[in-house]
Amino acid sequence: MPKSEVIKESGQAETFNRKKILRSLLNSGVPRAEAGDIIDRAVMELTPPLTTRKIFRAIKKNLRRFDTVCTMKYSLKQAIYDLGPTGYPFERYIAKVLEKEGYRAEVGSLVEGKCVSHEVDVVARRDNNVYFVECKFHKRRKTTSDVKTALYVQARFQDIDDAYRGKGAKFDRRGMLVTNTRFTSEAVKYADCMGLRIIGWKHPPGQSLERIIEKGRTYPVTVLTSAGKAISQRLAEAGIVLASEVLDIDVKTLARHAGVKREAAEKIRRQAGQICA
Repeated sequence: MPKSEVIKESGQAETFNRKKILRSLLNSGVPRAEAGDIIDRAVMELTPPLTTRKIFRAIKKNLRRFDTVCTMKYSLKQAIYDLGPTGYPFERYIAKVLEKEGYRAEVGSLVEGKCVSHEVDVVARRDNNVYFVECKFHKRRKTTSDVKTALYVQARFQDIDDAYRGKGAKFDRRGMLVTNTRFTSEAVKYADCMGLRIIGWKHPPGQSLERIIEKGRTYPVTVLTSAGKAISQRLAEAGIVLASEVLDIDVKTLARHAGVKREAAEKIRRQAGQICA
């Protein structure tokens, strides 16, 4: 494709970047030769004006013909958005992700600060460390977590930390901010300065949200293409937020929670087994 302008979700324009798409496919487990063919076929289907959403759909359509598991992995970011529209399923999901990392996690805890009490999204404990986690879920791709969010989270944590320090608590305490989108450069700069741990899309390098998910196989249930958005959201409402949790229940129970027939539930279960293997 010649140098073409692509409209991002934010409305900004950028040059079509084949290497960026290729890298995403390779990270999803697609061999290089097949990835090139998938991009070529997708490009032939695209018509102007080009948007990132059009490109994603064209790539996903052609990728689906190649491999189901790679398609699910390629769609991970969208699957996390599909946990919405509210932020509560995302909070439960992050708690499960942290549990896979070795933490004991509690959702929606009321914690007393020095000045006021705070409802903390997730309290995660491991060894002698406690993280007070704020989960910031964004429904729109173009939204970023900026420095105001980091300031707010750090201020809440500081009030909690002051209360524990006044009680002479021996365990180490830290604040954490987890989001499903990117951070602005100012948010990263502030967090680094204050010692606030932040995890989001593509940050921090090597330990970003998608890397933690891939390492722990903690894929959200919404990644299962056989379930679809409506069914996977019903499962999330039933407390099943990880694809791996589908394997922990029998087919009859799965069918009831999903609102589908046994055959459809069996297909969902097989797909969960594939991506979690």
